[in-house]
Amino acid sequence: MMNIFVNKKFLASVGMAAGFIFSGELLAKVTPEQAARLGADLTPVGAEKAGNAAGTIPAWPSVIDSTGHNYQVGEHQPDPFADEQPLFEITAETASQYGEQLTEGQLALFKLYPETFKMKVYPSHRTAVMPDWVNEKTRQCAIETEIGDGGESIANATACIPFPIPETGVEVVWNHLLRYQGVYRESSRDSAVPTAGGRYTLDSSDFRTYYPYYDLKQDHQGVLSKFLPGQTAPARFAGDTFLFIDSLNPKANPRKTWRYFVGQRRVRKAPVFEYDTPVPIAQGIVSIDTWDMFFGATDRYDWELKGKKEIYIPYNNYKLGSSDLDYKQILKPGHINAELPRYELHRVWVVEATLKEGEKHIYPRRVLYFDEDSWMIHLHDMYDKQGKLWRTAHRYSKQYWDAQVIDMAAEVHHDLLSRRYYARGLSNEQNAPVVFNKPVPPKNFFTPATVRKIGIR
Repeated sequence: MMNIFVNKKFLASVGMAAGFIFSGELLAKVTPEQAARLGADLTPVGAEKAGNAAGTIPAWPSVIDSTGHNYQVGEHQPDPFADEQPLFEITAETASQYGEQLTEGQLALFKLYPETFKMKVYPSHRTAVMPDWVNEKTRQCAIETEIGDGGESIANATACIPFPIPETGVEVVWNHLLRYQGVYRESSRDSAVPTAGGRYTLDSSDFRTYYPYYDLKQDHQGVLSKFLPGQTAPARFAGDTFLFIDSLNPKANPRKTWRYFVGQRRVRKAPVFEYDTPVPIAQGIVSIDTWDMFFGATDRYDWELKGKKEIYIPYNNYKLGSSDLDYKQILKPGHINAELPRYELHRVWVVEATLKEGEKHIYPRRVLYFDEDSWMIHLHDMYDKQGKLWRTAHRYSKQYWDAQVIDMAAEVHHDLLSRRYYARGLSNEQNAPVVFNKPVPPKNFFTPATVRKIGIR
């Protein structure tokens, strides 16, 4: 078990906050005096501004020099750290020396693939920044946002990180769910599930994602996001299209899902597409609520905030996301090409999820690691009913400097029993991987009628 150091005052505040959550009452907000720390000793969204004592984590922010790259919005971003060399490599032989800075999932990959898996560690850069207006709204939300329904809903939050000074695990989870990802974005991404020998069939999809929660031009009306993915390859599935609408109170307003089946040429409302429902194209490796590392309702788990820890996480992965690479160079037997990912030492919040009594899920226990600067989950370990580590997911992030959004170069989910993995979010062979600056579609766009229109081929 990891040794995570938390002081007694911190534990006392967590215990008090947990009492509010489990009683079903609204959780007390932070005081104006506490909120005044945002932008002072804390970043505008709640991370520690200072670096660590050892000097291996720098102070925030690390400014990206994007000049001289001839970058156009929507193109693959050049690597601003291309000239940096690794500080060192962690291998199966040396992993035990870095045990305090590694997760159980990472250690499992060293054990499972001792000859090929390694981690190339580079200098740390705290490049995650958000727009000024998000920072300003976050300070306001810190004072006003409330959490209720046992941690399953929030109120008085718009266009912000709702709990920049968290006291409970479920608040940290909400920060991830509500992290800034733009207002509207379009992207083209690829995914694959390589066989043990490395063979794979590529799945390709176009994604349209709208975040009413971050749209200052209109009332979000309790809607968090509208997500419309349409599959374009392989040919037999091209046209299969979904629509997901998620709310800020999933208990009172559960996810709404529609699906267009090409073979039937009709749109159906999907009755159950949440929790541990398998993601269709992931061949059973990924559950719906592990999409985006964690996605959906929080109600089936108790979320314990374990504290902060310094961990080597995948960060600033511009090389992995480069258009200079094709998928044959990335997708290898057992895991992605270990020469490509970039790991850095960062402070993360650690949250342990334990299944509530009487609830059902394929993962009775989960441990999640949240980057303090972005609130994005970078690592996620999932355990089976016997308490053994079953699956581990890794988010290889990079900062889109033009949009002030931290997003993925790839997301990889490992099944440690079958020795197979699902890699999603790849865009190396796409011409316009992510575009953030297109106007928000009209209100009638994210509807079943659009699903039908996009799905017909």
